[in-house]
Amino acid sequence: MLTLNEQEEKAIDKIVSAIADYIQIEPMQVAPVSILSFSGLEIRQHQRRVLRDGKDINLTRLEYSTLVLESVKLFL
Repeated sequence: MLTLNEQEEKAIDKIVSAIADYIQIEPMQVAPVSILSFSGLEIRQHQRRVLRDGKDINLTRLEYSTLVLESVKLFL
């Protein structure tokens, strides 16, 4: 898994915006489930929060989005 800090994420966002006119980029939507629960892990999509054993886990936007997308696949 690739982990980026906030500055790197902003740079990636700028790159994607710059090339969006030249290539087709399809946005992905996550399932409309507001809370995904696993053993000891809870993803509260409506709050953009992840808890492990009841404690907040700090994630970058990319890490959070990746976690949600991969977790949603388990429910499909």
